[in-house]
Parts: sequence; structure tokens; C-alpha cells
Amino acid sequence: MARDPGDTLTRKERMLTAMHRQVPDRVPVCPDTSAMVPARLTGKPFWDVFLFEDPYIGDAYIDLLLRFGSDGWYIYDELPFGNAALWKPSEPTFSLSPFSGMVPASMVQREIVARTSERITVRTEINTPLGPLSKAEIYPVADVPWPKEKWIKDLDRDWPRLRYLMGEEWAHRRFFRRRDRLGDLGVYSWMLFLPIDWWFHIRHGANEQLTYDLVDHSGKMREIFDYYTRFALAQLEAFIEAGPPDELHIQGSVSSLSLISPRFYQEYNLPFVKAVTARCRQAGLISHQHTCGKSFKIVEMNYQETDLDVMEPLEGPPGGDVDLADAKQRWGDRFCLKGNLNTFDLMLRGTPEQVAQAAREAIDAAGAGGGFILSTGDQCGRDTPDANLEVLVEVSKTHGRYR
Repeated sequence: MARDPGDTLTRKERMLTAMHRQVPDRVPVCPDTSAMVPARLTGKPFWDVFLFEDPYIGDAYIDLLLRFGSDGWYIYDELPFGNAALWKPSEPTFSLSPFSGMVPASMVQREIVARTSERITVRTEINTPLGPLSKAEIYPVADVPWPKEKWIKDLDRDWPRLRYLMGEEWAHRRFFRRRDRLGDLGVYSWMLFLPIDWWFHIRHGANEQLTYDLVDHSGKMREIFDYYTRFALAQLEAFIEAGPPDELHIQGSVSSLSLISPRFYQEYNLPFVKAVTARCRQAGLISHQHTCGKSFKIVEMNYQETDLDVMEPLEGPPGGDVDLADAKQRWGDRFCLKGNLNTFDLMLRGTPEQVAQAAREAIDAAGAGGGFILSTGDQCGRDTPDANLEVLVEVSKTHGRYR
């Protein structure tokens, strides 16, 4: 196991110790550099990374860890898992994404339908016995991809088609794409989406359509989310049987209270979090939720009613509503807290000296007694200066040592 000079723990050990609310050698440093920064550092068009996997985004992230010395949180691989009636685990697969399982690659027609110097447009179509499903994605030259058209355009027509592909019984194949390369550089995570986030990513029409669905079709949405919960819990069982990973990441960016109401979270997401975190606790698997933006009431609900272990990114004003010192006092006895440096005014536009001062203040606010990971309030922007990422590691080494 490789340790950095002066440290007594590997980066993975440091992260896991904090996630268990214990005291590591120093405060772990894990800014959210999940997509834009590692893609920029490749020096290639972003479509090379996100469309052609040249390089794979997981490799780009590991390269970033090696460059900056930060403690890794690896969230890129997807366990091959899907409808047992449609595919065998040995067959080539296509991911329905986000995290809706996989189908045989032979069922999928995918082609580039437009290309300019600024973007590539890709259209995907899958034929089912109930009719076709299609989506279209834009891959910009210097930004992350975004959907032009999502799977479900007409609720009554398209949901049965997607459910047919997702299935009722499932199979999986044990496969860790980059776990060996990650090694001791950080924790290896697999991901599930909160129900509202999952629906947002497959339902055409953005946040407005999501809201209409939850209000105008509440009964149908409860049925859909009940199915998705059963699907996700089967996926979780596959994760546990296959490895397990070091932790489970519960993705919930769209479930921010900047976008939805506390009632929607309580009604549609909280039962899911309770079921998933209870199974993780039973299996000895760390559970870790990301919900950015305004999250105070969500953190409070999770604290009172779930078995969650790690909560992030605890974003502060103006984008969020969490004070880090208050969070440590309120929730630090049960949660490992991960956050919460501002990503735009500070990390993107601030100086290294300003970043260092904010990092010291965050450690002073939440570092006592362990159970804290120094991070950012959301994903760092593409043009975040390298020096602002480098200084976080230096602050951990000089101001965040426990022993």
C-alpha cells in the first residue's frame, strides 16, 4: 500500500476512516472534480472523453488524483446489470443510463446524426415489442454532454416500453472496470439515483415536466417509483454480491430543495433512502448521498429517519442553506460531513490564498473528532485554476493533521 510522504494512511484508508466517523491521520481532501476538470486536463475535445472514451473518464479522474494528490472518490464504473429475459451476462451490453440497467448491444441502433466544429449530436433508438424508444444527446467540444431528447416523451406510451427493457427479474456480471488501477488512491463507489433524479434524467421536458408529473399524475408516479425502488434494491443486492464496492453513492442533485419541495422529497425520495440505507447498514456498506443546492431540510430528514452514513456537499449560501459549523453540531454525531467550499466565487474566481483561508475555516468548523472530508459545495467548474485545487491538499497537510 502506497502512502504519501509524511502520511500514515493511504488515501483510501483516510477516506474510509473519515466515512466511519473516526479520526484519520489528517483531514481527507476530496474536491468534487468528477467530470469537467479531469476532461479539461486531458487536453482533448470533451467528446473524445464522454462519447468515444479516449480516454475513459475514469482514467482521466485517476490521472487527476495522481497530479494533485487529492483523496479519491471514484464514481464512474457501472456494474453490468439488466433484464434477465433479454440478455446474458456474457453478452456485449448497452447501458440505458442513468442507471436503468443494460440491454444487449444488438438491440441498439446508435449513430452520429450531426457534427460541427462545436458539437456532435448522437441519436439512439431501441425497438421493443411495444414500439420504439429513442433519445438524442449533444456532445460539445468543451463541455459535458447534455440531452436534447430523453427516453420518455409521452408518459402512457413510453414508460411501458422502458419498463419492458428494464425487466422484472435481473442478472448481473461481476466486473470492476478500473478498481485495480484506482488501488489505494481513493474509495471505489457504485451509484444509485434517487427516484426523482432518475425520473428527471429519463423524462423529456426538464424540471417543469417533472413537477407536472408529480402533481398531475401522482398515483402513476408512485407506481413507477415503487417499481424503480424494487429495481434499485435488486441492483444493490447485485453490488453486494459482486464485491462489494467501498461505498454506495446515492445521487440526488435534482432533488435539491432549490428545485423541488420538501413534501416531494419526503413523499417520493425518503422511503427510498430509508430502504437503501437500511440494507447498506445490514450489509456493512457505507451509504453516501449527494444533494447540492438548498439541502438543510433534506439533511435533517435523513438524519432523523434513515441509516445514511455520509452527507454531502452541504452547500452554503448563496447556492445552499447549510452552515458547516452548525452542521457539525447538529448532525456530526451520526453523519460524516463532506463539503462545502463555494465552487464559483471561491474555487473558480478566488485566489489560492482565499481558497486556503476558506479551507482552514472549514477544517476549524467541522474537523474536530474526525468524520469530516474537506470538499466543495458541488462540482468544480471546467476552468477552476489548478493552483486552487493544489492548495487544498497543502492546507490538509499543514492545518488538518490529527497526528
